[in-house]
Amino acid sequence: MLKKNRNYAILIMIILILSIPLQVKATVPVSSGYEGPESIVFISMHYEDMSAIEPLQVKLEQDLIALEHVFKTLQTEGKLDSDYPRLAIIASKYFEVDRRFGTIPTVLFFTNSATFVCNNPDLLQFEPRGLGPAYVIHTNTGLLNYSDIVAMMLLMSELSDQSPNITISNEEDLDAGKMHIDYERLMNLNVKHEEYPDPTGEYRIIAEWRAQAMHYLLLDMQDNVVHDFKSPGIYKGTPSWPPVERPDFHGRILAYASSDQAIIYDIVKERYHTLNLDFTFEDPSIQELFDIYDGVQRVRFAMHSTENKVYVLPYAANAFYISAVYSLDLDTGEWFRELENYTLISEVWENIYNAVWISFIPAVPDRKILNVDILSEPWATGQNAPKFNIEDEQAVIEEQPNEPEPILEEEPVTTPENEPILDEEDADGPRNAQVYLWLLLIIPVAGLVYLILKKGKKRS
Repeated sequence: MLKKNRNYAILIMIILILSIPLQVKATVPVSSGYEGPESIVFISMHYEDMSAIEPLQVKLEQDLIALEHVFKTLQTEGKLDSDYPRLAIIASKYFEVDRRFGTIPTVLFFTNSATFVCNNPDLLQFEPRGLGPAYVIHTNTGLLNYSDIVAMMLLMSELSDQSPNITISNEEDLDAGKMHIDYERLMNLNVKHEEYPDPTGEYRIIAEWRAQAMHYLLLDMQDNVVHDFKSPGIYKGTPSWPPVERPDFHGRILAYASSDQAIIYDIVKERYHTLNLDFTFEDPSIQELFDIYDGVQRVRFAMHSTENKVYVLPYAANAFYISAVYSLDLDTGEWFRELENYTLISEVWENIYNAVWISFIPAVPDRKILNVDILSEPWATGQNAPKFNIEDEQAVIEEQPNEPEPILEEEPVTTPENEPILDEEDADGPRNAQVYLWLLLIIPVAGLVYLILKKGKKRS
């Protein structure tokens, strides 16, 4: 009987242990933001630090030029109210990065006061900036792309004092914007933005948004000749010039990365040196990390302080460094793979810190800003929390007349069962509670096994 009870207890314990969700990631809620080149469109994104969100951010950053152009066009044409001259886009990750609907609906509205703030009081990066009246799009990361945002802008033309908000709960609601008479015209925009000179003044980078993607062109100021970049598309590394400390290469080489290649362009020889970004590693643990973080998401470049070498530094999600470095010998045109291991990370930063490797100079400004929120009332100490909601102040005051101050929360959204929908932070609660519940079950079972084994030992 003792043996039978002991076996049952051990079996129950094994089942409970195997039932625990073992793939719960240790993540931290973070936020980042973007400010359009003309300070018209502002974006705040909230997600988990280990989310594979980098490709979405890269594309969104490049679409800012076109999004601002669309917003200005609609206001010039009188289809959006010029009394709200800015657009605030707020996006959160609900479970999957590409989730579009099913968790929380998209809401379009306007506010009389918006403030762009840093939400980390300990690492305040910039002073709070009042944006004034603004249109607002509160959505999911899965809808954070050019075509969907354009459709939302067109739907915003229906906002009024009588209809202060519009809810988009499914694809059919969003299709109403995509069926708008102006949708196709706005999807086929060709927007030429500013030009960025190189340190010598002999060349310029032209940023041009067309075919729903960013394209960069190289303009030779002396000969007035335009060169198309090889492998246009999503730029994991925007065009960059050699460092100031290597003037002998100014006007000679240009580095950038497309969606699948790192490219060093020799302007003088008109030669492209390309490196495919689909790396494979001899170390299985490094290969596993590479696959988990969905491969290379960003590429940065550095140059040796004395040798004619360019280094390609690949990064994964959340700027997580991939333990491999490739170098190009500019004299021979040959690529070399540096040693791959975990200690290489410290070697890279040591070389950069000691100025043995010097970073390239970005030709195009990086518009990503860390730790960003948008609030609907003037900023004050303690209000800029990492999690935020934004709503028209007047609507909140009308709904809650007895409150001394307006509450910065959106109009409650409920499921068909009339239960409140959890946001990103709350959604993790049930998963954590499940783990704790199983742990509470395991502890008594483990105690039972111990007592049975102890009792059996005494009888023996």
